[in-house]
Amino acid sequence: MSQSVDDFFTQLQQNREKVPKKVTSKINEIARKAIEEMSKAAGNFLHEELDDDKHTEEQVKAIIELFPESLSQRKKNNFLPIQSATMSGCRSGARSSVSFVPLMAREGYRLGVGGEGNRGGLLSVVTNSADGHNAILYLAGSFFDGEKGPASEEFDRKRVQVLEKLRGMNLLKKVDIEEYALVNISLGPECQHRFEFFTSWDPDALGARDSQWGVPIHDVFKYNSGKENFEMALQAGMAYFPERFGFLFHKVGGTTACKKAFDKIGVDTAMNIIRR
Repeated sequence: MSQSVDDFFTQLQQNREKVPKKVTSKINEIARKAIEEMSKAAGNFLHEELDDDKHTEEQVKAIIELFPESLSQRKKNNFLPIQSATMSGCRSGARSSVSFVPLMAREGYRLGVGGEGNRGGLLSVVTNSADGHNAILYLAGSFFDGEKGPASEEFDRKRVQVLEKLRGMNLLKKVDIEEYALVNISLGPECQHRFEFFTSWDPDALGARDSQWGVPIHDVFKYNSGKENFEMALQAGMAYFPERFGFLFHKVGGTTACKKAFDKIGVDTAMNIIRR
């Protein structure tokens, strides 16, 4: 009758000194290979099976404690587990593991995932991103068509909760808003709560300082964005800078944001938004 794994390891510990060195060496070799396979299985779990609705932080922390290398295990697309979690749940009904991003970031920071200065993998560049995006950018902006479906508000709220936790851990910093254009990136109805999170933290990003990025109320028309984006930018600008009319008359290249709105969405539509 075969013994259980627990019984075997108990016996192994009790008899280790009695076993010939050649046998001990072979057992150690087999054990190392087994640990490698178990670590791979743990990494695959973090990538492909981890679920906000089924698993707990305690369970995930236990996996990381047992197999710390699992947090650095990359998939065929070269994603880290924290990157897989960041992009999960982007389509209605799809499995999401984004709520575990703060835990992965904290443990990853402790373990040096992604290398020094990468905040546990949060700043590691996503391999197939042509623009060098990282997990913070994917948390902040809308990059997937599924975000615009019925589950878009839940998707948005979940990411705000993650961003708030990362801020509390000092793994998301105010300087990141300027560094990665997070106000501009989050400007859109599918990111409403994220946009409010960033503008309340750093309202100057709406246009009140010299920046390497465009003024958001001007940027809304850069990629033929609609009236919703213009209204979001104007409302935020008026909330924080009413004395500057929400940057409505801020000029870029000699043209005000107001004139751009008239040209892009029409005078009547723009004026209806401005009057609200």
